[in-house]
Amino acid sequence: MNGEVVTALRSILMEEGRVCLPGIGTLLVVEQPALVSLIEGKAKPPSARVDFNANLVIDDGRLEREVTYRHDVESFLQSTKHRLDEGSAVSLEGIGKLYKLSDGEIRFSPTSENFSKGSYGLPAVELKPILRKEKRPVGKSRGGSRTGTRKSTRRSAGTSSSLPELTPRTRRVLWYTTGLIGLVFAIFLLFRIAGVFGSLLDRGGPDVEREIPQDRLNVAPSDVRTPAPAPPPTVDANQIRPAEPPRLNERPTTTAPADPPAATPAPVMNEAIIAIGLFGRQRNVDKQTRRLEEAGYTPYTDKEGRNTRVGVTIRYREMEELNRALADIRRRYTEDAFVMRVNGDERRPQ
Repeated sequence: MNGEVVTALRSILMEEGRVCLPGIGTLLVVEQPALVSLIEGKAKPPSARVDFNANLVIDDGRLEREVTYRHDVESFLQSTKHRLDEGSAVSLEGIGKLYKLSDGEIRFSPTSENFSKGSYGLPAVELKPILRKEKRPVGKSRGGSRTGTRKSTRRSAGTSSSLPELTPRTRRVLWYTTGLIGLVFAIFLLFRIAGVFGSLLDRGGPDVEREIPQDRLNVAPSDVRTPAPAPPPTVDANQIRPAEPPRLNERPTTTAPADPPAATPAPVMNEAIIAIGLFGRQRNVDKQTRRLEEAGYTPYTDKEGRNTRVGVTIRYREMEELNRALADIRRRYTEDAFVMRVNGDERRPQ
């Protein structure tokens, strides 16, 4: 096994949290919370372990960027695929173990190494239960034993009660204070109710007679009449003259029709394909296309060698619609989604 490639894998997982093995899958770092085990008697700090996703097989370029020679990366990947096809387990030192099941699915078993930079190197803390020992006073005589018992009883009662015992005087003060507060509150409510009734009496109801000003008494109604419409203007018949007849060999004047307004061109409908993932098993392809149909998208599939490309067909008029659809797909499914084709032209990332 190429030691430089395995070292590069550990470094990328510690710094960036994910790295892809092209054609095999992607190693991901998953955060783990702190754990308290009463059985082991230990408290473990927060950590991070490595997980594996066999569906993410597209090369993200992290491994080739970290390793000096590209030939070492290709040799490592070919050796890993060959050993997995033979049924052997591939051990990645400090990371975990890759193996393939009988149905062809690749599984991963992580090690116990911590990949969290925040808690790296923190050891587990041992926990011990706290045991309380009770001491019983022992007296020499019968009377002394009773005295000791009474003293211990008073001490335990004093320690178990967090509140001091109220004296009769303190109780009377509390009762008087509570009664005074209640009396003040009742007086406040009475003033509020009296204010509401006073405002209602000042406004007056619908049956209250309103005072009529003196200047409006015994005043006759004003004589307001609607003016009659004006008669139409008279026309003198002698002033009406017919239009002149057309002359010989003279074309009548025609008015050129106005040019119709230019029609606004309808926006062109574009079609793009957003790639989501490359799957090797048909069961995973059917599962992903069913999820896309349930979400309201139009699935797209295409054979690429032994694998199947799964994507979404998007129809749009403006570029903003395509960008919103790409952001929504990345948020729902995978951050590695990209625009693969626009109107039949390839747009794959280099």
